Amino acid sequence: MTTTSAQPTATRRGLEVTTVFFSSTTAALTAGIVASLCHAPALAAVGAGGVTFGVAFGIGIKVFEYLNNDN
Repeated sequence: MTTTSAQPTATRRGLEVTTVFFSSTTAALTAGIVASLCHAPALAAVGAGGVTFGVAFGIGIKVFEYLNNDN
């Protein structure tokens, strides 16, 4: 017996992307705050936040793609 898995609805997909975005933003803000507390120059703090956001967002999207393809 084979079963077909339902594709995620647009609402669920939107919630997944929103969740990844907010968790990435939180990670980026944390990295920026830590860099600022270490008395890093402003450019280093912004760079740390930007890189952290990019990495966290990319990983989050890959995880959701993997989970959606696995089902």
